[in-house]
Amino acid sequence: MVRRLLLFVCLLSAIAGVALADEAPDFTLEKFLAVPVLMSPSVSPDGRLVAWRQTHRDLADDKRVTRLYLGDVKSGDVRQLSFTDAGTGGLAWRPDGSLSFLRTEDDAAQVWVNPLDGSEPRPVTAVEGGVGAYWWSPDGEFLVVLADPAPAAEDTTESEMPADRQDWQVYDRIEHPDEYQQLWLVAATDVDADFEPRQLTFAPRHPYEAAWSPDGKTLAVTYNARFSSLIDEEQQIGLLDLASGEMETITGPERHSSAASFSPDGTRLAYFTDRDEEYRAYLNLKDVVVRDLGTGEVRVLTGDVDYTLGGYGSTPGAAPKWGPKGRYLYVAGAQGTDLDLYRIDARRGGVKQMTDLDGSLFGLSVGGDRYAYLETALDKPGALFVGKLGAAAREMVSVNDSVAEYDLFAAHKLTLPGYDGVMVDGFLFLPPGASETDRLPAIIEMHGGPYSRYGNAWTTRYPWQVLAKSGFAVFILNPRGGTGYGAEFLRGVYRNFGTNDFKDIMAAVDALVERGTVDPDRLGFTGYSYGGLMTDVVVSRTDRFRSAVSIAGIWNYTSAMGQNNSQLFIDSYDQPWDKDLQLMWEHSPASRAGQIVTPTLVMHGLDDEPVDPRQSIEMFHYLQLNGVDSRLVLYPGEGHGINRPSHMLDYESRELAWFRHYLLGDEEAAGAEPAVPVEE
Repeated sequence: MVRRLLLFVCLLSAIAGVALADEAPDFTLEKFLAVPVLMSPSVSPDGRLVAWRQTHRDLADDKRVTRLYLGDVKSGDVRQLSFTDAGTGGLAWRPDGSLSFLRTEDDAAQVWVNPLDGSEPRPVTAVEGGVGAYWWSPDGEFLVVLADPAPAAEDTTESEMPADRQDWQVYDRIEHPDEYQQLWLVAATDVDADFEPRQLTFAPRHPYEAAWSPDGKTLAVTYNARFSSLIDEEQQIGLLDLASGEMETITGPERHSSAASFSPDGTRLAYFTDRDEEYRAYLNLKDVVVRDLGTGEVRVLTGDVDYTLGGYGSTPGAAPKWGPKGRYLYVAGAQGTDLDLYRIDARRGGVKQMTDLDGSLFGLSVGGDRYAYLETALDKPGALFVGKLGAAAREMVSVNDSVAEYDLFAAHKLTLPGYDGVMVDGFLFLPPGASETDRLPAIIEMHGGPYSRYGNAWTTRYPWQVLAKSGFAVFILNPRGGTGYGAEFLRGVYRNFGTNDFKDIMAAVDALVERGTVDPDRLGFTGYSYGGLMTDVVVSRTDRFRSAVSIAGIWNYTSAMGQNNSQLFIDSYDQPWDKDLQLMWEHSPASRAGQIVTPTLVMHGLDDEPVDPRQSIEMFHYLQLNGVDSRLVLYPGEGHGINRPSHMLDYESRELAWFRHYLLGDEEAAGAEPAVPVEE
């Protein structure tokens, strides 16, 4: 009997051991932040090779580590090219077949080349202050670079003042011209080390990018005439003659135009432009057009397309890519939550979808008759695919194995009713073993923008899988105002921030409650940037949420227009001093501060320029004055993206603890000290 009992105990232990062995390890915030990702594929001009970056966050050293890799398109052989911790980016190909990149040393980035013949990489620029971006001339002997402008002439009026009276700052515009890079022509130092660099563009023009004509005589320059980083969506295109230095603007100010590329024979120029003259850049679908450089005739190639071309944002992420014979152009395009490759007939017009990916396409590159792209998904950090134009691509390398042991799962795509007949897409993450009818504590998240959207793509910022594995249902959604769903949907929040999109969100939450997926008494809300604005809106319009986390959000529209990226409000409201002041105030969460009861964690980068941290500081003051449990966290040295690994771990840990405290009742997780309201 004892022997049988011992055998039974041993059998139970063995079964338990197998169960424990099969149980996936925890997918923690630390592990999420350390996941490697692939970036910036670049196909060589002859189509034989492809280079890319692989990067991950090193939490121990509190930095991002990047390495360069090279693959042979035909054989699939892969080798690592870089092994140092010096920052690397800006992958491109010199016309002689060597790989170039930006390497940062002593806080200045220079262009380096790797000949790929076994010799050591070497720098080929020595630009004072460093290089921001660069473009090779067709002969490989020169580069056009973005770099600091030449010093301005000294203001003798102020310089003659006594030293003790020079403690002021004088502005003709908020930004100083010397803070913005201009285009320069420089010679590669291995060709002509004595060439005198020549500045090509000057304030008030603010150039963004350039493309060389095949004959090396002309640059197509995308620039902003306003010379401001805060009003950046009025870009135009000019043709700059390198011999004379003169630039002819070929697009009008009534439409945003950007991201130009010359045809292989140099006779045509392709670029993106706003479709409708009536609306400004953020509120416009983009067309791909081709300009005949001989006649000046401009032809729209995509006039019947109702989705987002050039990526998933409201402005294109990269120029159209020409095929080797100049017959076709290739771009990324977003339809709903999908992001795929599209081919445009450059002569006849018309668009054809070339991929139907399970995940999302990023980083499209074309060289010769070959192409490459990255595909990621919500549960897969990414793989690199290469192929021949017009044919299916094959996988060359993947980092998806880096998360295989954690048993991450594909989120459930849902299409739910929004407000007033609109349907909204979203993705639902469930805790391990949970079903869609378990009435789970839930976190709802809104994307940034608002002119953006969530797709089936890996994120390096939002720890949705970690939150789900911590016991929460997580729902991320695309209310009106986002991209990928046509012009009417895009303009759904025109002069209307936080109104109809709020109603879409609440209708979707109602649908999740009705389905039995989420517990209406344990709801949380969060978002970053416009998602932070929406968090502020949500807590000011309803008491249904038991906790909220607002990151880099906007609280008071009327003050934000003078503190923040003005373009966001210029596009979306009429000038407040003429028409929309009262409307902007009524839409602002600040106007409803007295109604807020939701415990709210507020976080912001202290050096955020597009969204001033004073917005979050003001919100926190209002919450405290009204006795709402709240906490404010500001991150020094961080802009709109809080990117330092230690800071990311901190704000994501605080977010997780906040929701655990208020939604799960976890007293060991940090909440806020009770606020003390000001006496009436």
